[in-house]
Amino acid sequence: MINNRAGKPGFSTGDLVTVKNMPRTHKFCIIAIKDQEKQEPRAVLKALFNHTFIIEKPISELDSLLIRGRL
Repeated sequence: MINNRAGKPGFSTGDLVTVKNMPRTHKFCIIAIKDQEKQEPRAVLKALFNHTFIIEKPISELDSLLIRGRL
């Protein structure tokens, strides 16, 4: 994880995450981050165990799978 411009913890490409409003059994890898002007950045997520499941979610809806930023 890295810090974003606001100094809050952020995410980077390659981080393993879950989505807050989805079951914790659905695990994803961030494959891209879209930094949009005047809007919250959005992450493009690829499911870890379903190679055809790709979604896009706001960064605020993500939870890290890493404990204190480490495996």
